[in-house]
Order: sequence, then C-alpha cells, then structure tokens
Amino acid sequence: MSQTRQERRRAERAAKKQGEQFKMHFELLQPWSTFVMKTQLPSSILEKMIRITDKIVDNAENEKSHGEHLAGQIKDELWVEHDILRKEEVMDFFLDVARNYVIQAFCQNEPLNRPAILAEEWYTQMLSMWIISQKDNEYNPTHVHTQCDLSTVMYLKIPEYLPNRKFNRQNDDGAITFSGPAGKDQRWGTPTMTIQPAVGDFYIFPASQQHWVYPFRTPDGKGERRSVSFNVIFSSKTEQEQLKKQEEERKQND
Repeated sequence: MSQTRQERRRAERAAKKQGEQFKMHFELLQPWSTFVMKTQLPSSILEKMIRITDKIVDNAENEKSHGEHLAGQIKDELWVEHDILRKEEVMDFFLDVARNYVIQAFCQNEPLNRPAILAEEWYTQMLSMWIISQKDNEYNPTHVHTQCDLSTVMYLKIPEYLPNRKFNRQNDDGAITFSGPAGKDQRWGTPTMTIQPAVGDFYIFPASQQHWVYPFRTPDGKGERRSVSFNVIFSSKTEQEQLKKQEEERKQND
C-alpha cells in the first residue's frame, strides 16, 4: 500500500528527529604521524610574489644563487632577501601561516592538551627563502630540509606540459611527491602522496618530510615551473622564558 503525502511527511519528520537525537560530535586523534598542510595564497599575496620573483628571475645572472645549499638538479635556484618581503608587506603573512601549522601540529601531537596549546604564544622565524625556476628536464631528487623545523612550497607559475608518454602515469610530470610512514594496513594508509600543483597552492610540512619533484617537458622546451620555498624555526613563550631563566641561573653560578 502506498503512503499518502501526510504519512510520508510524518515519516520524514520522525527520521529527522531520530537523526538529530543521535547526532555525534567527534575529533580525530592521530598523534603518531605528521601531516602536510595545504592552503591557498590570497590573490594579493600571489600577485606580489609573482612580481617579486619576476624581477629576480629576469635578472638571474646577477642575483644571489641558493643552489649550492640545495638538492635540486636545477640551474636557477635564487635567493629572496627578507628586506624585499618586509617592504612588500608579505613577511607577516608567511610567518602567520607557519605559526598556524605549529599550533595544529601540536594539537595533533598532544590532542588531550589542546586548550593549553591554544593558550600558548607561538613565535616563528623565517630562515631562508628561495625561488625554484624549474625548466624542461630539470628535477628535484628525494630530499629533506635541514637545520630548521618547517619547510614550505608555494606555486607561482605552471607551464603547459607535453602529454605523458605512459597513459597510466598521467599525474607524474612536474608533480611533487611527499613520502612518509604509513599504517601497516594499506587500506587505511599509504606511504606516498603525489600532487599536481596549481598556481596559488601553498604547502607547509615538517622539515624532515621526504619529498621530490618530477621533471617535465613542454611544447617549446622553454617552460618554467616556478615555485618558492622557505624554511622556518619556531619557539613558544614558555620555552623562551625557561631558557631565559636558565641563562640567568647560569650567570649567577659563574
């Protein structure tokens, strides 16, 4: 027997009421792994970073290279001075994004201590920033970043790639891959994540996070895949106060 409209509405109201009764609030607890945080550059920041890096890349022969400190098999890896970032008023944005990563990472690492973590004051400091002006057939081998806590990469220009030679490997050319520990059950975890970035994508991750970038080919052989990375260290107000106290005690004992 088919239901009348009134009966259907009554049944829908009952189902909705039951769903509300059992509505659950939850949080995911996973302190045994790190994560990559993805966000987007605001259009104003993206435009400024393209303008800043255009000037440096166009004058590459006369700019300071950072390549000798990097793993990339890439000709143009160019230093970005902090003064430029302050002048263009983008430094605070980058430090704030890094600070947010630190807060979220500690909340994941110590989920039962979340209120204290959120109440803490966290400070971030940029160490070095550099441009990766990657051209056809250049690549970045598997590596980590050293002498820092966090690393980042943002994407400013992505060229048009030639079609991949292998139909089942369409996501490789010009992609970045992150690798790390995974659960033993492969249904719930995987050791790698390959991403085909888009202009404006911005990733923040632990400095110890292994990653690499594939080479690519473009129709005229003159394509540029431009990204910018910077390294960060951080501390908390509590940590700094403890260090200050230890230093004062040391001086008193000398």
